[in-house]
Amino acid sequence: MKSKEILQDENRKLTFLEKCVSASGGMTGTFFFQMIQMYLLFFYTDIFKVSPLYVAGLFLVVRIIDAFVTPLFGILVDRVTTPWGKYRPWFLIIGIPTAVFGFLTFTTVDLSSTGKIVYVTITYLVFSVCMAIAQAPGAAMTPAMTKRLDDRISLGTFNYIFVMIGAMFVSIGALPLINALGSGNQAKGFSMLMGSVGIVAILLNFAQFAILKERFVIPRDKDAKYSLKQIADSVLKNKTAIIGLVFIFILNLSNGLKSAIMIHYFKYFFHNEGLMVTMGIVGLIPTMLGVMLSGVITKKIGVRNNLVVGSLISIVTTVLVLFIPSTPNGMTVFIALSVIGALFGGITMPAQGTLMPAAMDYAEWKTGINSNAFMGSLQGFMQTFATAISGAIAAGALSIIGYVPNAEQSSTTLFGLKVLMSILPAVIYAFTLIVWKFDLTEEKQHQIAHELAERRKAAQVQA
Repeated sequence: MKSKEILQDENRKLTFLEKCVSASGGMTGTFFFQMIQMYLLFFYTDIFKVSPLYVAGLFLVVRIIDAFVTPLFGILVDRVTTPWGKYRPWFLIIGIPTAVFGFLTFTTVDLSSTGKIVYVTITYLVFSVCMAIAQAPGAAMTPAMTKRLDDRISLGTFNYIFVMIGAMFVSIGALPLINALGSGNQAKGFSMLMGSVGIVAILLNFAQFAILKERFVIPRDKDAKYSLKQIADSVLKNKTAIIGLVFIFILNLSNGLKSAIMIHYFKYFFHNEGLMVTMGIVGLIPTMLGVMLSGVITKKIGVRNNLVVGSLISIVTTVLVLFIPSTPNGMTVFIALSVIGALFGGITMPAQGTLMPAAMDYAEWKTGINSNAFMGSLQGFMQTFATAISGAIAAGALSIIGYVPNAEQSSTTLFGLKVLMSILPAVIYAFTLIVWKFDLTEEKQHQIAHELAERRKAAQVQA
């Protein structure tokens, strides 16, 4: 490729359609992710009548399997280039079974107790693995599409908007739609909702494959086969990557625990299951406001300080939930604390998204090894593994505190629900303060991005 052509490609901006199609994967992925976090434990225990202890073990074992499969898949994506592209085909290869098994996971079948266990194990295992490995090509696609910093920032904004749409759809619309589609039969409603969204997700996967273009994928020399040790070292010896991965894991673990317990907390502590919808609506405006303020605040205080302040606010507001009584005033206080948490969560959200891209660029700049898909797979694994661990903790804790489905709970159980919604997630969240060690400044990131662009240009000219 000539230098002039390379410069034109470098300067080409992504279209509005490309940004929307690219971000749509985050919307459907978030929908599936939130359905697991907020409703799968409830679906298994209260609707499918599966033992909470078995569910706890299932969540944990499946994520252990993910732990082996996901990084290996990232290495595969880094090494394989198909006639249709390096990353695009995986949107279909992974996306279609994700939608199908998402539907099956939330569909009840008339089986014996043993049959139910076999069914939930197989369907959830496939669904979970597909969700975990999908992060690898998704995360690696962005640097293959554009090298413009403004485009990446804009694409990040689109991603957050679409992610929030997916999250709000679950928080606000899932339960009413489940009840409406099932005409009061929640089992039928869950199945119909997941089937409908699955069809939309598959159509969007085809749109991603057809519309998105890989403009910056340099064919690797056949002899340049990096060893597993080299690829692993590019992450394990990268402090920025370690901080980013730990932060992602702890954030999702704490939030996942609260999300898994929330419907039980509302149903039995406040005796108001409909609060699931209310909280989705209440959290929308402050979160959006926080996202809009994030750019200005981050520019003034930096990524690290933004994330540290957000962590401290989240810890305090979560601990205070322990002291809320089960009264209308207590419900109001809970909503107020949630609004504060949502505001600062929105402020930190775009800053969180800069951690792993910075780590990817730093790894390639420092070692010369492009392991973006591998690192993307680790990011996806951390998110899904945290979901499983949080679900396992929640399911196990319900048994420990004496929870009985669809029955009046004892005072000990109610106090246990309060602890699971406050002290435990706050203690876990405290570990996000590791982000204080993040010292890759914005200036350094600009320098690294520029040097990487020059290297790629030189490699393309030689090719």
